This record gives sequence, C-alpha cells and structure tokens, in this order.
Amino acid sequence: MHSSKILLVQQSADSAIYLRSRLESKGYTVVEAADAASAMNVVNGSEIALVVTELYLPVGRSRCLARSIGKSRALSRTKILAYTAHGKRQDRAWARRIGADGYVITRSGEERFLSVVDHLMIKPSTPRRSARQPKDLT
Repeated sequence: MHSSKILLVQQSADSAIYLRSRLESKGYTVVEAADAASAMNVVNGSEIALVVTELYLPVGRSRCLARSIGKSRALSRTKILAYTAHGKRQDRAWARRIGADGYVITRSGEERFLSVVDHLMIKPSTPRRSARQPKDLT
C-alpha cells in the first residue's frame, strides 16, 4: 500500500505551520517532529513515505537527520527531501552523498517545494543501496 504520510522537521515553528497547511491542502498526511531524535522515533514507528527536513538541525548528536535515515537499512525506502536555506554547491553535493532524494532551497519558493514533493511522492520507492551512490537530486 502506498503511504502519503510526510514527516516534517523544520526549525521554525512558523515555517512548519505554513508547510503543514500547504501539504495537507494537497491531501498529504503530515506528522511533525521538533528535532532529529524525535524524528527518528517517528520514522521508525510508522509508515513515513517522505521526510522533509532542514539539512542541518541545530541540536543533538545527530544534527543531520538525512544522514541518520540514509544510514538505516530499515528506512531504505523512506525518501528524504532536504528543504534548506543552505544553497552552496558543497551543501547540495553533501546532501547527495548522504542520500537525499531531493533538495530545495527555501528561497526557491512554495511552488518549487510542492512540485518536488509531488514528484517524490509519486515516484516508485526503491530501496537504497547500503553505500549511497551520487545521483541527481530533484
């Protein structure tokens, strides 16, 4: 069965509220987590199809949620979208190396964000290889 559940992990409460309302208006079920540790508990305990996360979270040992998910064999079918203010070439390359399936810079706007979410949600989910190979990000 195809899950339409999205886990949203954003540093800004205002951003999280706004993104949640936009995603829900498109018919997605949205769950939120405040930090990487909480997010890992959520993603390990339910069928999350897509995790939308800031590339670098400010608190915790596991600052990069995308890397934690990418390293987990149990979560190999969970897609990752880095929705981030970090737009440097090296940030994008690093996101690719750790396994992000998509990368959207926040200043790209809502339409770009929603377009990438839609693309990732309809794209068939295939398990990741244990060693992540560079790939084109949506």
